[in-house]
Formats: sequence, C-alpha cells, structure tokens
Amino acid sequence: MGIISVFIEFLEKLGGKTIEVTEAPIRKIPRREMSIKDRLELLKQMREQIEKEKEEEEERIIEEAIEWREKVITKPLSERIAEGVLKYFRGPVESLSRSIKGLELDLYRANISMSKEKYVALMLGVGIIAGIISFVLSIVIFLPWDISILIGMAGFILGFMYMRFYPKILWRRRVEDVEKALPYVLRHMASLLSAGVGIAEAMVSVAKSDYGVISEEFNLIIQDMHKGASFEDALSRFEERMASDSVTKVVKQILRAIKFGGDLADILYKMADEFAFEYRIKLMDYVQKINGIAFVYMFMSVVMPTLLIVAILAGSLLSKRLIIPISGLAVLMLLAFPLLSTIIVVMIKRAEPR
Repeated sequence: MGIISVFIEFLEKLGGKTIEVTEAPIRKIPRREMSIKDRLELLKQMREQIEKEKEEEEERIIEEAIEWREKVITKPLSERIAEGVLKYFRGPVESLSRSIKGLELDLYRANISMSKEKYVALMLGVGIIAGIISFVLSIVIFLPWDISILIGMAGFILGFMYMRFYPKILWRRRVEDVEKALPYVLRHMASLLSAGVGIAEAMVSVAKSDYGVISEEFNLIIQDMHKGASFEDALSRFEERMASDSVTKVVKQILRAIKFGGDLADILYKMADEFAFEYRIKLMDYVQKINGIAFVYMFMSVVMPTLLIVAILAGSLLSKRLIIPISGLAVLMLLAFPLLSTIIVVMIKRAEPR
C-alpha cells in the first residue's frame, strides 16, 4: 500500500506541474478591455480593407473583360462566323468539305490562310446570313410567305455559291494586280541589277516596296527560301500560284539567265517595255468596247424603268385597274433593275484589261 500511495502522489505532482506550465503563457498575456473608440477604429480598418479587396476584384474583372473584348474585336468577322458555324455544325461541315474538290488549291492561290473546313463553315454562315436577309426584305415589301421563303432559299444558295467562287475571284484579282505591276517591278529589279546588286537582294527590295500584291508574293518567295527551298523552287511556286502567262515568261527568263548566263538586267528591261506596250494596246481596245456597254447601262438603268412605269400607268388607266400589283412593281424596281445594272457594271469591270 505504501508503494501505491507514493506512486499516486507522484502522479498528482506531475499533473499539477503540467497544468502550471500550460497556463503560464496565458498568465503572461495582459488582459484589457477594448474601448469603444478602439472597436470603431478596428471596424473602420476592416471596412476599408473589404472595400479595397472589392475594388481590386472589380478592376480584375474589368481588365479581363476588356482583354477578351479586344481579342474578339481584333479577330476578323469571317473567323468569328466560321468558328460559330463549326461550333454547332462540325459534322455536316466536315462531310461537305470532303465533297468539295479543288477548294484547297483555290485557297492557296488566293493566299487565304484558312483551313478547308473553316472556309466551308464560312460558306455556310454567309449563305445563312444572305438567306435571312433576303427573307426579311421579302417580308418587308409585303410579298407572300411562300414567295418570301423561296427568295430566302435563293439568297442562301447565292451566298453559298458566291463564297465558293470567291477564292477564284480573289485569285484573278491578284493575278491582274501582279500583271499590272510587272513593268514597274521589272524596271525596279533591272536598275538594281545594273548597279551590281544580286537577284535575291533585288527581290527583297521589291518585297519591301509598296507594289501591292506582287510585293506580298515576293515576300512569300523569300519566306520559302528562308524555310529551305531553293531559289528555283520558290520561283516555281510563285509561278504555280499565279498561273499567268506573263509571270511564267518572267520566271523562265530569270531561271534561264541564271542557269546559262546573260545580261539579266537588259532582259528585264525589254520584258518591262513589252508588257507596258501590250497593256496600252489592251487599254485602247477597252475604251472602244466601253462606249457600247455604257450606252446599254444608261438604257437599262434610266430609260427602261421610266418606259416601264409609263406603260404600267397607261395600261392601268385603260383597264381601270392596276395591271401589276404593288409588290411586283417593288420587286422590279428594287431588285430586278438594280440587279441588271450590277451585272452590267460587273461586265464593264471584267472587260478591263489586265
């Protein structure tokens, strides 16, 4: 029993010492009541800190919104339309893109940096927008619903087909711009070659100059050479993109002069004079043709609508009723005659010499 009592006494002393050690830091902390002024000051600091954090959060949200808006605005509208269509119609777009042949080559020649699938999505998007606009315009001019639906479908088809042939149209425009600028570019290169500058440096000078499309094409040639293509291969790709007799002639003359030797500057000068002379001949023929087309345009856009209105009024007076409904007359005046005028303008533009 004596041993047990001694052990219990030891445990009691150990427990008391432990409690004393744990309570020691608490006893050292001074206890004081906060005054009302201190509490108000603390509440004021907490409120200021919360407002500051709230302002920082609002500024962060505004900065993110501005950054997102800048990205959306800087992105071309065509990209946004294509991405929107791909988001909801990826399956049909991919199936349709596989069925359209030759589109990749058209995009390559037109220098359109867009994948085939994305461009097909753009074709569908433009077709849908054109169809909706055509349908709404038909409703606005009070056409029947069935005719409005047909006009909307026609608008979709026209918009879709226009975008299908737009790369070819753009490629032809690029070829025309290149052929128009060829005499000036060839003289530019010939003057540099006469001064002792190399052919590659002369092409770099053209790429940095403001010759329009041909400066872009020369820049692509330089990029191809930087990527490892030979000078001959880069020029051949330029010839393939243009598919122009004039460009082919220039490329072959340059490659022949480099391979077999010869005064390349003199050759370029002669080709520049030849292209300039051919363009002047074409321009004279164009002026003669445009006189007849201009007469047709004036007749279709001014004389014919006036004669039609007079004929409708005369027929309506004789029959004592309007022989053509208002909706039909609106279609003629707002769609038919402007369309004919547009076709004539396009013919005049297409007849312009390269």
